[in-house]
Amino acid sequence: MLHLYNLYQEFVTTPPAVQSITDKNTGKIRYNLSFATLALPCFNELYEAFYLEGKKIIPNNIADLLSEVSLAYWIMDDGSFTGSGLKLHTNAFSLEELNLLIKALDKNFSIKASVNVSNREKSQFSLYISKNQMSRVKDLVIKHMHPDMLYKLNIDKQ
Repeated sequence: MLHLYNLYQEFVTTPPAVQSITDKNTGKIRYNLSFATLALPCFNELYEAFYLEGKKIIPNNIADLLSEVSLAYWIMDDGSFTGSGLKLHTNAFSLEELNLLIKALDKNFSIKASVNVSNREKSQFSLYISKNQMSRVKDLVIKHMHPDMLYKLNIDKQ
C-alpha cells in the first residue's frame, strides 16, 4: 500500500487512512487502509476502460493491457498463495469476464488458469493458477514485485 502511495503521491492530497467497516450480516469489524487519487484527466482512459456505468468490468481488450508489471501488481493486490497454487480473487466479475482473463493469461504469458467457485449463491468466482504453472508466473513477475509481497507466491522475502 505504501509502495503504491509513494508511486502516486503527486496525485493524492491526503496520506493513506484506516477505515473501519462493519459487516452487516455478522457485525464483525474489519479494517481497510486506503488512499484516493485526484480525479484528473490523465486517469480518464483507464477509468473508461475498466468501468461501465460506474461498475468495474474486464474490458474486451484486456490482453492488450495485461503486462508482466500489471500481472505482478494484480497478484500483490488480489492474489493469495493457496495450497500449492495461486488464487486471484475476482469475485466482482462474471464468468464471461473471467474467460477473457483466462484467454489473456494464456495468450500473453502461456499461463493456464481455471475458474473456481468462491460463493455459488452470490455467483462469485476466482481464478486459480495451479502448482505446475507457478514457476512460469514467478519468472514473469518476481522482478516487478515488492519484496514484502513475495509471500503471495510462497517465496521468502529476498
